[in-house]
Amino acid sequence: SYTDSTLPKTGASYYYEVRAADKAGNESGGSADQLVTTVDQTPPGVPAGLAVASEQDGLRVTWDAVEGAASYKVYRAATETGTYTAVGTTGQPSYLDGSAPEDATSHYRVTALDAAGNESARSAAASGKRKDLTPPSPVTGVKVTPTEYGFHVSWDANPTPDLARYVVRRGELWGDEEEKVCSLYPGYYLSADTTSYAYTTLPDGEESCFIVDAVDDSWNSTFEATGEAEIVTATELDMTPGTATPEGSPLTLEATGAEGDEGNLLEWHGLSESAPEQAGGYRVYRWNPTTSAYEKVKELGAGAFTYFDTGARRGTTSFYWVTGVSADGTETTPAGDWAVTAPATG
Repeated sequence: SYTDSTLPKTGASYYYEVRAADKAGNESGGSADQLVTTVDQTPPGVPAGLAVASEQDGLRVTWDAVEGAASYKVYRAATETGTYTAVGTTGQPSYLDGSAPEDATSHYRVTALDAAGNESARSAAASGKRKDLTPPSPVTGVKVTPTEYGFHVSWDANPTPDLARYVVRRGELWGDEEEKVCSLYPGYYLSADTTSYAYTTLPDGEESCFIVDAVDDSWNSTFEATGEAEIVTATELDMTPGTATPEGSPLTLEATGAEGDEGNLLEWHGLSESAPEQAGGYRVYRWNPTTSAYEKVKELGAGAFTYFDTGARRGTTSFYWVTGVSADGTETTPAGDWAVTAPATG
């Protein structure tokens, strides 16, 4: 008998025969050839070139193909030096880890396995952060109340842990009574710690629709992700003055709602400082819904073109007229505009 301990354990095949030799060196013919295959205990090479990228459904791990590899095993850890746990096997030099946690960094190492099941050493680590693609839960409890400044919108606090902001969006209702569609305008972004918003718009009796959207700190939007939201409809109060502003004024008036305690800003133009229609100055009027009349609130000298109405109440819509006054007291046809202010806060 003879033991051949010189062969590499690679699974290769060899043929053996035995011959007899006498003392004179004469050698017999060979025995019948016998085929022997070694046990393969040699692992393939270690994978190299690992890279990790975030995709819609998980983290994609890729590496260079290893010669002689029949499959690969992918390991993941929460830290580079942490405990690596097998998360999957693949026959290709690529693996999509759909179980990787969102908005977190995962670390990977890969081994190669041959057909005999020999596993290589683990590769060098590579890491990647999976994007957070999960939107917040829908906003509930949306209520819309018509007001003198437009609408008061409120909702339940959203429990999503990574909530970053709300978006209040108003729209118009299109379609017939049987099927209406809410066509939304761009929204207003609000902090995550608020649950109400004073939506300012001219209250002239129109019907509107509203949604409140939730957005997390990765800018995932519930409404954009699902196309669904709690739609609430409401009809504006009609604050329109009972006296219409006549046409034909030589002036153009622009009214801007106050942001603080400075009052509504009125600005007008159309008459030069030498125009006889303003030789006696200008008069500012504000609509009083109680008396159903435009009442004079201020007289200004010739050449004036701005006025801050600090007497206007916050949280309502103010309607204005401005006229030019000639030297004999005759007024021009009024120019009109309106300004909306939200309720004072704090």
